[in-house]
Amino acid sequence: MAASYAEWCRVKAGTPSAAPLADEDGDCVPTLWEYYLDRNPAANDGVISSLTGVQRNAGATALTATLPAPRAGTDAVVAWQVSSDLKTWTTVATSTGGNAFMGTGVVGVSGGLAQFRDPAPGGELRRFSRWIITSPSAGPLALGTAPVVRVLRDDRVATLEMDYNADSPWGQFWSVGADGRSDAGFRVTWWPDGASPAAMVSMGACGGCHGACGRAMVPGEEVARTLVTPSRRVQLQPLANQATYHVRVERLNALGEVTSLPTEMTFAGGDETRVTALRAAMTYFDDFNLPEGPADEKLWNNAHSTSTDPRYNLFFINSQFHAHTLNGTQTSGPHVGDKSQTAQRFRKPILLETGVRRRIVFDMDSPMSPRSVWYLDLNPIARDLTGHADFFDEDGVKGLPAGVVRMRSQGQIFSVHLIGDDGASHKVASVDMEAAGVQVIPNVRRAFDVRLGTDGVEVFIDGKRVINQSFGGATVRPGAYEFLWSSIGYNTTKDNNPYFLLHWDNFGFDGPVVDPRVVHNYVTQIAGDDYQKSNRWSSTFPTFTVRIPDDSRPVAANATAEAWLVCTYQQGDFSPFSLRAGDHVLVNGVSYPLPARVNNSTPGDPALLDWGGSPDTARIKLGDIVQDGVSPLRVGDNTVQFFADNIGISNVHLEIFYPPGSAPAYTPPAAIHHFPMHAELPQLGPPARLAFIGNVEISAASAAIEAPEVIHAISGTTRIEVIAGGDPWAGWAPDLMVTPARSAELWSSGGTAGIRSVELFMRPKGGGVGTSKRIAVLTTQRDGPAPLVRHAFEVDTRTFANGEYELFVLATAANGAKSHPLYDNSAARWDSTEWSGAYYPVNIRITN
Repeated sequence: MAASYAEWCRVKAGTPSAAPLADEDGDCVPTLWEYYLDRNPAANDGVISSLTGVQRNAGATALTATLPAPRAGTDAVVAWQVSSDLKTWTTVATSTGGNAFMGTGVVGVSGGLAQFRDPAPGGELRRFSRWIITSPSAGPLALGTAPVVRVLRDDRVATLEMDYNADSPWGQFWSVGADGRSDAGFRVTWWPDGASPAAMVSMGACGGCHGACGRAMVPGEEVARTLVTPSRRVQLQPLANQATYHVRVERLNALGEVTSLPTEMTFAGGDETRVTALRAAMTYFDDFNLPEGPADEKLWNNAHSTSTDPRYNLFFINSQFHAHTLNGTQTSGPHVGDKSQTAQRFRKPILLETGVRRRIVFDMDSPMSPRSVWYLDLNPIARDLTGHADFFDEDGVKGLPAGVVRMRSQGQIFSVHLIGDDGASHKVASVDMEAAGVQVIPNVRRAFDVRLGTDGVEVFIDGKRVINQSFGGATVRPGAYEFLWSSIGYNTTKDNNPYFLLHWDNFGFDGPVVDPRVVHNYVTQIAGDDYQKSNRWSSTFPTFTVRIPDDSRPVAANATAEAWLVCTYQQGDFSPFSLRAGDHVLVNGVSYPLPARVNNSTPGDPALLDWGGSPDTARIKLGDIVQDGVSPLRVGDNTVQFFADNIGISNVHLEIFYPPGSAPAYTPPAAIHHFPMHAELPQLGPPARLAFIGNVEISAASAAIEAPEVIHAISGTTRIEVIAGGDPWAGWAPDLMVTPARSAELWSSGGTAGIRSVELFMRPKGGGVGTSKRIAVLTTQRDGPAPLVRHAFEVDTRTFANGEYELFVLATAANGAKSHPLYDNSAARWDSTEWSGAYYPVNIRITN
């Protein structure tokens, strides 16, 4: 067949963009050589009939070679080269465009084989030869201009902006043609001074995220790191501060081919200036500069609601010295609900005073999955979880606690709300961060600086003032407030997002010290869920065990510590909350009355205490502890048994408050219980789906599982378009691939591994796995894995019998993870352990 490589591939391989170096049929012949020989790239035809030998003539010895003669009408360029040292190569024969070989090494053609002889004089001890083949239609014709790159340095991290309009970031999508040749993202490589950029370690996301990042970069370590991303803004971390690093940025297309010249820059690593100044200015400041694992338990408490999938109740520091909160809604099991919550309470309160603006700082990204949100609440009463978690937070919606100042972020919108004394929420100010030039991108933290008083609030993001709002007639009462970070998911699987990840760092605030005491916290467990139900009707009175390996008595004379039992009341089912007189808890055999739920609304509104679906925090003082006295807490296992009429109980923990200088040795919970990390969770691959069959757009409404009655009739050669790694802006604009990518892989891990290949399978309708046949494959890891894929296969249906079939697309990431089906509600059909690689076909009928 006389044709260009691209046209030949369209007919022979079902795509004009088949990888020239791929060997999909396993015969050790790359596709580009299959093209030269006009063989079947999907069938094992054996090796090329090419011979290299030695010829002696009149005492001289020379290399010889044969190769099937060129076919007329191709665009292949083939060269035979020779060398004495494997470094310097000389071309001695060339064929261009299917024409006969020309050059000093050409002997002639015999029996369809072109014959060659090394023209160099004989007598050399070593002589080598090689074949080179290229095609102008097999890859980018020329490299484009180098990306425009900006480096922004901060403590242990550098933010890269690549071809990025920071002031007007909306709409910087990738326009990806169906042949895959269009730009779709970047490959970023960075290394410390003295290292080799050739010795690279892949970084798919944040440190600790399924090992995609590998281990943390050690300052001075001679290794390079690389990531592939469709985002135009990324962060390189962790970096040594004030150390020399190099970075190279190249564009990649949807086939994984480098399409640009590289931009190479040298920069001085991280810059600690901002964080050092904050550390000095704040009364309390946590930079999370701890080893990978738990945060400081003396500062942070972690809790979750009953509807949180217990696998996704995680709060930890990753290998890049920032904190992660992870959350996902439980869709199966005993405590299914629509709103999940994972929350971190800071153990030190802030004092709001009339006429004073307090400064609150933190670095944060924002959840981009539509059913995810974070709150930073200032609560006037201690709460492990918020009961005011409407998620939509419309004006006037009520809940507990009352009297709260709330900062809220969802997608590109950041807002400030006041929850009045009556428990009603009111938004006082908001900003579209994208429109303000501080666009949210997953796993790219921005610096928030809040100036909060009883009369109003100012908010700066990356130094830009985005909110300056007086509270007007609303009031914020002076007093002490506790901080509560809450990540809230609202049926996250409906986003095709089993769980999402938040990234934050450098949290602190100023003002006087309100409570100088040190807190030692002990828990029942860290992994999973400790929920149990106390129910008098069934005589169910659950016991919790809290292990304390330490002597809880203060080490200073005249110091008095306080021991408290803290737990969450939340039903976890649809039965009503019921607490009767005499209900109590036994702690190591000593009885304490169970407190009622707290309603701090003014005037008191009993309707705010709902049937029990909202969480409430119960705090029970167990007693004082002195140096030589008797403690209510044992060294070893402490038993906590609840006797209540009908209450769900969870997040059971014991807190001991010590005056300064009196705290004994402390064993944190992570040294007692298994501490789960992100890498233990189900790994989510890239999203993938069929986008069009012919001119018909494919959605969940026409996929086989949601709509088994929908069958797409096709015949002849049919165009099958697929997408992977993200989603287009709209069906009417299939080329506009959104960035930041709409991807559960990105939302759950903070990064993308890139796509290695995309395969198209077909099986008879209702057939088993053994009846599936791969009908097309696209290799998308050429120079690097593709950040995004949009591609159209050309499938000749005449090679199949008429009848009904199932069509299925599967993408494979560079780390081996299989794609999950990108159709609405598909995540609700599988557990997250089964979702990647799940079979989600579309019905077709071949009618030739």
